[in-house]
Amino acid sequence: MPLINAINKFYIYEMKCFRDNLLINDHIKILLPVMLISISISLNAQQRKTDSLKTLIRTAKTDTAKINLLEQLGQTYRDEKKIDSSIFSYKQALQLNGKINYSLLNQRWELACIDFMLYTTGNYAESLKYALEELSVTEKMKDNFHKGYVYLVFGHDYKGLGEYRRSLNNYIKAKEFFTIYNDSKKDPEVNTYTNLCISEVYLKINQPDSALIFASLAYSSPIANWAAQTHKNKSVETNYTLYSLRIYGDIYFAKGDEKAALNYYRLYISGFAKYKENNRDLGFVLNSMAKIFQKRNQKDSAIFYSEKALTNAREYHDQENIYAAATSLYILHDSTAHISEALKYFKIAAAAKDSMASIEKLRQIQMLTFNEQTREKKAAETDAKEAARTKFIIIVTSVVGLIITSLVWNRIKQLKLKYKAILEQKELEKLKTKHEKEMLGHEAKALRAQMNPHFVFNCLNSIKALMQDEETEKGVKYLTTFSKLIRTLFNNADKKEISLYDEIETCKFYLQLEAMRFDTAFNYAINIDPGIDLKSVNIPALIIQPFIENAIWHGIVPAARAGKVWLTVTRSNGYVNIIVEDDGIGREVSQKNKAATKLTHDSKGVNLTQSRLELDNLLRQRNAKMEIIDKRDATGNSSGTKVIIKIEEETE
Repeated sequence: MPLINAINKFYIYEMKCFRDNLLINDHIKILLPVMLISISISLNAQQRKTDSLKTLIRTAKTDTAKINLLEQLGQTYRDEKKIDSSIFSYKQALQLNGKINYSLLNQRWELACIDFMLYTTGNYAESLKYALEELSVTEKMKDNFHKGYVYLVFGHDYKGLGEYRRSLNNYIKAKEFFTIYNDSKKDPEVNTYTNLCISEVYLKINQPDSALIFASLAYSSPIANWAAQTHKNKSVETNYTLYSLRIYGDIYFAKGDEKAALNYYRLYISGFAKYKENNRDLGFVLNSMAKIFQKRNQKDSAIFYSEKALTNAREYHDQENIYAAATSLYILHDSTAHISEALKYFKIAAAAKDSMASIEKLRQIQMLTFNEQTREKKAAETDAKEAARTKFIIIVTSVVGLIITSLVWNRIKQLKLKYKAILEQKELEKLKTKHEKEMLGHEAKALRAQMNPHFVFNCLNSIKALMQDEETEKGVKYLTTFSKLIRTLFNNADKKEISLYDEIETCKFYLQLEAMRFDTAFNYAINIDPGIDLKSVNIPALIIQPFIENAIWHGIVPAARAGKVWLTVTRSNGYVNIIVEDDGIGREVSQKNKAATKLTHDSKGVNLTQSRLELDNLLRQRNAKMEIIDKRDATGNSSGTKVIIKIEEETE
């Protein structure tokens, strides 16, 4: 406690001095020794308490005593902001609790602590895993209040992942369960915190007016409510009021009322220090204040709040606020020609940006989807069991339910049709984070970069083979055509996508090269629908060539006869169809002969192309499709392979 008091007093004093432009070094020199002494005393006391609990756990004679001590140790670590150690202690308690089947009540508490702290550290996937387990326990206990809490955690996690619609749905479910609980107790509805959470999500999707509606449902006058709380000890009510100050500040900041926003933010910081809050929300407030002062060109104030935001964010390993604060500091120092400071913060921002854009983000989203499906499956099974016990009630109410469902569904359908374009073009684009797109862009660029060297390598192998066979004239002709192809590749090297016309030209060069290489081993035909404007259709570069290459090397070459390759472009049902077809041995026979054949040609281009199509769909929402068909003759034997790439036509 002395540590927290000293830091908070110094922090509040420093902020007051800065706002009044009276930051005096002598005062700081007086306070610093006091703060350092308090830190030393507090750290020693905290360490003694932790060591004492560890000793008691080691010497505990019963598992139940050990469970209670582990919970106390977890809470102690949590108070010390050692969140990882706190989570580990609660997990140990949970594991032992499950082993001896000690108490559902304790299990629920342990799970609640774990899933919430995992959320605060940004580990949203694991948080959802434990929240699902907590939901199962609350269902066994028939505890509607804590069901509401679990759905709050779901809402927090989805909000952290940028899945704001899912977050909103779970917050609304939480509100429903809290209402059911209050009705059962015949208490008035209390959804203060839930309404504030819903308000924050509306802020995330840039709907400040909707956010203000739900914030008003929580507190119509947060400043007056805060004034009534300031002389009270810390409680749930003070936490909610403090949260509302931040939400109202964000709302008015979003609406452009900077003066009102700063007023709420300053009250929030005062309360944060007074009640010794322990969360990363302070970082958002400090970054918002820095933005306001930066917009006003009050650079000293902007730098001050950005530095405070960075310090707070580092304490919680909060990459989002680290990135925001470091970016602001980089811009501010760069504008004042402090190059070394600007470079330092630029590096910090770049590191935070890399962390935010990591591949783990996608894995977490995939895990979230899986866990959500699991939860829905369990809920469906529970509903089925409940349906067996309440069959009579369902029969009586089914007609009414069907009518209501039909009306609601029709209304929803009408709204979807009316606002489909807006939701797809605006809201969904806002929900997709900038850093995910950058990550996908880097992956697509890396795959595109692999295609050119892979393609050139295979062509050079063909030239080498001709030279080794002493077919000099053919080699020279091959090399001339190859040079044209290389020029085409260089022209398209830095392009994310090219026209279908340019892609077809590249494929023509390649077919000419391979036809010269294999002489009479195969021939080819190119058929293009004259009604298609190839120059107006854009596709990723080198997306067709790998399939032609595969058809020749793995379909035609292994066959003991001359073969043929067809390249066809047609249009149907709003798609441009690009078809690569051969009459070779087919994929099944090729796989069987793979171990025995002497052909060492590398066919990784097809796998790269599939990956590029998937990434291109994510980046540009192109909705490209690919299908591979194994052809069969009348007797059922393999007679070649057909690859169909469908590119959705762009509409004006």
